Amino acid sequence: MSNKVLIIVNPVSGKNNIKKYISRIKENFEKSDFQTEIKYTSIENGARSIIKGSKEDFDMILICGGDGTLNQAIQEVEYENLKVPIGYIPTGTTNDFAHSINISFDKLHISKNINKYCSRKIDLGMINDRVFNYVVAFGLFSESSYKTRIKLKQKLGRFAYVLYGIKEIFNHKTYKLQIQSDTTRIEDEFIYGSISNSKYIGGFDLFKNKSIEFDDGKFEAVFVKKPKNFLQMLRIILKVLQGKLEDECIYYIQTSNLEIKCNKPIELSIDGEYGGGKKDIRIHVKKQSVEYLVPTLNKKIDFTSLS
Repeated sequence: MSNKVLIIVNPVSGKNNIKKYISRIKENFEKSDFQTEIKYTSIENGARSIIKGSKEDFDMILICGGDGTLNQAIQEVEYENLKVPIGYIPTGTTNDFAHSINISFDKLHISKNINKYCSRKIDLGMINDRVFNYVVAFGLFSESSYKTRIKLKQKLGRFAYVLYGIKEIFNHKTYKLQIQSDTTRIEDEFIYGSISNSKYIGGFDLFKNKSIEFDDGKFEAVFVKKPKNFLQMLRIILKVLQGKLEDECIYYIQTSNLEIKCNKPIELSIDGEYGGGKKDIRIHVKKQSVEYLVPTLNKKIDFTSLS
């Protein structure tokens, strides 16, 4: 019996060129004895609703899109408790998660080499009652991920985020927070915070000097205090972007649980999409909760064992 793959395509992700590869992706899978069903996302019909509306059982789901499209798919897979591995062709602007777990950026690689892929279990996060894949962020630079115009991102790529972020430096928000992790309690005023399961955030390797595991049941939290002056702010920003997190103004925490309280709504970015404003935030890690397909030279995935 053939294996079945549901291919979900965001046609406007990144530089808007994934559509020209779809017929070859389909052909490659069919050569490997896969039945394919292709669905395109739209404003009215996102990845989550496509998976929810699927009438068939699939042996894998392939996402062709950016971090936001992947987030939608993961939400529905987790909500429906689907035991199906996720393949990913990253086509977004920054593709932080794909960079982090070494997913191939060759748009044809997974379809041509599916028998050289294996499944890897990765941690997921829960923020209040919502699943997130790899990052929750707020404050300086975080709004650029969802406020930067699509056409500008398609034209300039990651540099579009940088331009928006520069504007934020001169008009940044601050939050007075109470933070409680598994081991630490903090109360201070902050200009930035992120809770992530990723080496990269916003296209920058923030943890180049840290050992990051994606299946250890812990996420990495970074909080940046409000600087005393503009020069101190520039110094701190430069340190964070270089992955140098040792500073009196920077808190770095590894934790499985986190509670954040604020006297005003915190505007959140969740996997690069707008996550609303919340005063009370509860985050916990779901260890090894989702399976991704990743390339390997030594192992082959057995889809019959996953069905």
